[in-house]
Amino acid sequence: MSLRQSMAGLHTWGGLLPSWLLYVIIFAGTLACFDKELERWMRPALHQGVASSMTADQVRDWLEANVSDELHAFWMHGPTSREPFWRLGWEVDKTEEMHNVAFDPASQQPMVETLGGGFFFELHYNLHGGTLGMYIVGLAGMFMLVALVSGVIIHRRIFKDFFTLRPNANGQRAWLDAHNLFGVIGFPFHLVLAYTGVAIFVATYMPAGAQVAYNSNVEQFFSDVMGAYNREGVHKPAAQQASLNELVERSRQHWGGAEPGWISVHHPGDEAGVVDIRRFDSSRIAPPLETLSYDDASGTLLNVQNASAGYRAYTWLAGLHMAQFGGTLVRLMYLLLGFAGCAMLVGGLQVWLAKREARGTAGIGLVRALNGGVFVGLPLASLALLWGNRLIPADLTERATAEGWVFVGSWLLLALWAVLRRNQPRSLLSQQLALGAVLALGLPLVNVLTTSHGGLPSSLLRGDWALAGIDLFLLLCGLLCALCAWRCGQPQQAQEPRARRVLVEEAL
Repeated sequence: MSLRQSMAGLHTWGGLLPSWLLYVIIFAGTLACFDKELERWMRPALHQGVASSMTADQVRDWLEANVSDELHAFWMHGPTSREPFWRLGWEVDKTEEMHNVAFDPASQQPMVETLGGGFFFELHYNLHGGTLGMYIVGLAGMFMLVALVSGVIIHRRIFKDFFTLRPNANGQRAWLDAHNLFGVIGFPFHLVLAYTGVAIFVATYMPAGAQVAYNSNVEQFFSDVMGAYNREGVHKPAAQQASLNELVERSRQHWGGAEPGWISVHHPGDEAGVVDIRRFDSSRIAPPLETLSYDDASGTLLNVQNASAGYRAYTWLAGLHMAQFGGTLVRLMYLLLGFAGCAMLVGGLQVWLAKREARGTAGIGLVRALNGGVFVGLPLASLALLWGNRLIPADLTERATAEGWVFVGSWLLLALWAVLRRNQPRSLLSQQLALGAVLALGLPLVNVLTTSHGGLPSSLLRGDWALAGIDLFLLLCGLLCALCAWRCGQPQQAQEPRARRVLVEEAL
């Protein structure tokens, strides 16, 4: 067996087995490119674009007035052009309980709960499964690297494949063209994103070295690597607290007028409390590593971050993966290439399926059901989540959890539908696409009916393209689904078989 033949087997099975999981990861990560715009769409209080007048001290005052638990830390982030509101989070001491609120810029009170765009970001990096989910995602990322490298080895006509797409060819040939085309278009992007995605959590995947060197004190390891300041609480109440507003202003002066980003307070109210203020700059690939640490009681500057070269390289790789730089154009490019990755996976699975349907291989029904339940089920469940966001009453307790159940429940129903109709794949796909058209085209209408200032006409009149872009994207998806549903509903024409050379990638 030649190298190319052996790599073809590795590419086929190494790519096939994690395909559905990779699709979930890539699809969620692609949507997360616009997570902040999506979050704004999901919070009607932000639709009108009112500027927030809250200050850091007022956010801390709200926390002290409404949370009586002793806190290990709290953190906040002020308004930005993409997130025009204050965020606040806190962790209760000696627990792993995390809480978050977002403040209405107009009323300065917490906004109605929602999962927001962060739901897709977390689904992307840990499947909402904590550390175990992170490990699963990392394993899938390594499989993707193997599939990409082996794919290059077996495609000796990689340049020609870039220009080859024959949608009217027989099923297997057309799907292979599509798989090759999307794979070649996005190859550098997918290779870099797969590598950086695995590298981001490398300390979590391989913690042995840090645990041995630091006697299992991993927090100290990260503090040293980051050049950050860290000290333990002494559980003695502080006589006073420095004004966060004054510390923010001093930080601006230190950075020559640059704006602050995250503000975090460790051991708040304790004599050993520390305030960290990070610099914010979305124009760079890597976030600035210029955190200033102050004594929480006196406001004395304790430390200026001096990160190691290795950590700076790490944050550059992480920034390249997370696409928080370069503005809308860069995020749009990530979005399109992300969808190209999803299309590459769908094409590869269809090649595998078309080849084995002719042979009647075992497992065809399972693959068809997974294709219907994941490749189409996940986007439909995401649309259902947005419908839930608009229709669930604002005063419902645990409203964000209810949105999550809408997503999970609808995905389970769609997966059951795919299992029951696995032997009629074309009819199932046509019906799923028709449902997608109804859901996507209906959302802008529901948006107009359920919000005062978030409808597409209002957004366009204000020139609010970030908000209008979500509705326009939904309309485009709905129209594409309707067109594809119509095409799937047309009778299939028999193709004249033609003798041709069988490629290595088709043989397995």
